Amino acid sequence: MLQVIGIGPGRPEWLPPAIIELVKNCEILIGGSRALKLFPDFTGHQYVLSGNLSSSVEVIRNALQEKKVVGVLVSGDPGFFSFLPRLKKEFPEENIDVHPGISSLQFAFARAELPWQEATFASVHGRELSVLPQVITRPTAVLTGGENTPQKIAQFYLERGHNPKISVGNALAYPEEFWATMDAEQLAQEKTFLKNAIVILHPHSHRYSTMQGTGSRLGIPDEEFLRGKVPMTKAEIRVQVLAKAQISKFDNVVDIGAGTGSISIEAAGLASEGVVYAIEHNPEAQELILTNQHKFNVSNLCLIPGVAPDVFGELPPVDVCIIGGSNGRLAEILKTVPLVEGGRIVITAVTIETVAQGLKLLTDNNYQDIDTVSIQAVRWKAVQTLHMAQALNPIFIISARKGEAS
Repeated sequence: MLQVIGIGPGRPEWLPPAIIELVKNCEILIGGSRALKLFPDFTGHQYVLSGNLSSSVEVIRNALQEKKVVGVLVSGDPGFFSFLPRLKKEFPEENIDVHPGISSLQFAFARAELPWQEATFASVHGRELSVLPQVITRPTAVLTGGENTPQKIAQFYLERGHNPKISVGNALAYPEEFWATMDAEQLAQEKTFLKNAIVILHPHSHRYSTMQGTGSRLGIPDEEFLRGKVPMTKAEIRVQVLAKAQISKFDNVVDIGAGTGSISIEAAGLASEGVVYAIEHNPEAQELILTNQHKFNVSNLCLIPGVAPDVFGELPPVDVCIIGGSNGRLAEILKTVPLVEGGRIVITAVTIETVAQGLKLLTDNNYQDIDTVSIQAVRWKAVQTLHMAQALNPIFIISARKGEAS
């Protein structure tokens, strides 16, 4: 049997009695040297884990072969950016019991005196800073590590013209604990060495301006958008595209080939606590997106100039992907878009050849619940005392859900 035991911050005073009793009942105890020192009275066999995950897995595998109760000590909580996913992958047939600990996340939000039920989470330990939200609409906890220090995170936002309020915690619950709240400019200049700290990004004070702007308006009249010579998805089609996208309040959305930004702006109203990323390569369209964003007072829309999938490195994981234009690179986009498992994808097409290609690619890439509709709207325009038909171009809308990785 494998017991995965969270030891919280790694201080004896923060170990609950239930964890102490659980460790007593283990026959083999495995953990880092600091973790093992928390249990000086343990009389069974002990093995020290190294920083090499592969060798650590082998230590655990050998211990399990002895058919004894094996306890693996992990810092913080096993379910929060910890060793648990790797253990479940390596030992799928093993009976694993998981015991919670106090995570650095809980400590940090308590220090900040902030509720965290609607917070988002990220880790830049061994990851690119591009996983960070471009627009901070909710409290966001970030685990740092390696070269990605809190100071680097502060600089990341300053380079993008933002100066958010940031709380930083290091060595929480230890005598040398560091805790401070400051803006990004101050943090970028902070001289304290902060190793493996946790950062809380505070949302902008105008986080609700989206609701004051478009709110959840659907089908904004076309004439309200500035469009120049850039094609725009008409209101009747826009409504159907967004209905198929099923955008919810906290979703992150990417709109590929955003044009004037009409879909992006309405999507931002639906994802009022998420972020919409508008990818567009046309400089005129980029200006229109920014102009319309300003007109509708939308704060949670982020323009990413460039071509998909080349700019996907600037995206975090997204819940919804809308593709209005692919520049002939639909196959690459569907393979590499950072869409979460179960995320929704919507593709619009004006030719049956694009529909055929899209359906094949979605099937080949293990997308599920594939659905196709074709729509042609007709507007009836008043001409003197009569009303004449004004047909809009027919359009195909393909929707699907991302399946499990094969």
